[in-house]
Amino acid sequence: MNNILKINKNKKVKHFFILFVLITHMSCIKDIDFSQAEDIEITPVIVASLVYANLDQTSLVTPTGIEIARIREVSRLEVFNNEGAEDLNKIELNFEINNPFDRNFKLNFNFLGENNAVTYRVTSINIPKNTQAFNFQEVIDVLSNSSILNSTKIELILELLPSSDGTVIDINEPKKFTFKSAGTLYFKIN
Repeated sequence: MNNILKINKNKKVKHFFILFVLITHMSCIKDIDFSQAEDIEITPVIVASLVYANLDQTSLVTPTGIEIARIREVSRLEVFNNEGAEDLNKIELNFEINNPFDRNFKLNFNFLGENNAVTYRVTSINIPKNTQAFNFQEVIDVLSNSSILNSTKIELILELLPSSDGTVIDINEPKKFTFKSAGTLYFKIN
């Protein structure tokens, strides 16, 4: 019986060895074409918060009751200060605004260079009175507007438009004008 086990064991080893040799020698082999790596296109997408503003009624009216017609804020922009910016293909700007006031506003959003010259001007946004979740979107084709890559600052100008009946915002009535903006950056890397 011992001999039968040895013969069966030897047959199993022999069959396994033959099968192993057949598999390793009969597998498909194809030359690798490394030139295909040149055709690879990577398209990363990055979402970045740009500007957030929260203005209550005291930001729009002085303590003596005089309305502040224009508020300007400038912030640093670091997103284009790296080598990857040259691969930027498209920018999608998204704005969300809540205006609880009984007044219309006009918003100008500009990209500025180091010398404060405008490198890109977003379409003026007219914000209707008493509006919640007002959305606005602008898509920038960077190839057609390459000067935006020279931007180092963002300028936000909010204008309080005159009321039709001459009324002034009530400084004692608590309300908040909220502005949020984000940019979705689309890259194309070859």
